[in-house]
Amino acid sequence: MPARIDVVLLLALFVMAIIPRAAWVSYADRPPKGLNDPSLYVLFGDLIADGDGYVRPTGEKFAYYPVGFPATLGGLKKAGDLFGWGRSTFSIKMMNGVFGALTVLLAYALAARLLDRRVGFAAGALLAIFPSQVFYTGSVLSEPLFTLLLMAALLVLLWHPWEREGMSWQRLFAVGVLLSAATMTRAITLAFPLLLLAVWWFYLRSRRRAVVQTLVVLAGVAVLTVPWSVRNTLAFDTPVGTSTNLGDDLCIGNFSGATGAFLLYGKCFAGYDGLSPQQVELQRNRDGVRTAIKDVVRDPLRMPGLIARKAYWLLYTDDDGLYATQSYGYDNFIPQGRRDVLSFAANAIYYATGLVAICGALAFALSKDIRRAFLLAALLYVLAIPLVFFGDPRFHFPAIPLVVIIAAATVVALWDRRHRSLLELRS
Repeated sequence: MPARIDVVLLLALFVMAIIPRAAWVSYADRPPKGLNDPSLYVLFGDLIADGDGYVRPTGEKFAYYPVGFPATLGGLKKAGDLFGWGRSTFSIKMMNGVFGALTVLLAYALAARLLDRRVGFAAGALLAIFPSQVFYTGSVLSEPLFTLLLMAALLVLLWHPWEREGMSWQRLFAVGVLLSAATMTRAITLAFPLLLLAVWWFYLRSRRRAVVQTLVVLAGVAVLTVPWSVRNTLAFDTPVGTSTNLGDDLCIGNFSGATGAFLLYGKCFAGYDGLSPQQVELQRNRDGVRTAIKDVVRDPLRMPGLIARKAYWLLYTDDDGLYATQSYGYDNFIPQGRRDVLSFAANAIYYATGLVAICGALAFALSKDIRRAFLLAALLYVLAIPLVFFGDPRFHFPAIPLVVIIAAATVVALWDRRHRSLLELRS
């Protein structure tokens, strides 16, 4: 019977999640316009589907974006060629919609394992209709795929209670492989094993066991990241990691003229005239890292204020999915009045959920179940990593499911307390 309840609730949540996403995708069924991430993702997906590999249209090897999302697009487009639905924009955005709906199911399962079904259903129902989570399905961006993979890794990691003697290597390796896939989509999970080590170092009975468990997770992370790094190194004839955008991201957020937000001007982008696109990609990656380190060392006292500004740009709004859906200003097809209403709804739900989650965060931090404290730590990790680079509302998208779980647990706990108080008064 309990398993049947889970199946019924999961089906109900999937329907609740897929309907608004499918409706939004139908409304936003337009190809991306302008020179931006969505347009370039579509281009590289086409090249991969055509069998050209991860290259520029000129044939030069490419590694700027992590390959996970372009490769997924390439697979979808190739499947469309084989099975007849073609390479439509609708299929791409609907794929993101399915990723989002599956993330809702993972949020339910994770919350139910950590707390109970009521919290799981409350979290899943809120995430199903959470405006920004729906809006981003109308864009061709990697956030829904990354969030799905991150939540899957957390579900495997937190499925069973943690024993102080440790956990099985099979489970740890599975977590690592899921983190590897996530890292190939967005590299912010590359340092996630260090968070695990920090927690296990103090929680497990043996510090040796903490190190061994971390190494098993790292072995899983290496499954995809190491072969792809080798590919990039051979393609560029110099050591390269999973992508070449580290330099740009560090420089944008930390050079002497940084504002804390995303920008496309300044010395991070100057001085590359006469170089081929591949040479620019490689040289800018190197120079960006050097510039960021040099400017931080030269004036370290500006960093606290700069980090605060990054945090502001990261968290100040949650309606950025509307902007992304409209190709970042190149295709403003949503009427202004409708856009204002949708923006207000997105931010109102975002701020209310965030406030409730903040109120309940202490309970998670002090919980007897270490897994709840780790969920909070994972949330803080996801929010902290962008502060190393620059702030943008898009970057807090993967944190929303974790915020929703904490908020749902808080609301259910308050409801239970009120119910007990009423019963005591009546008795």
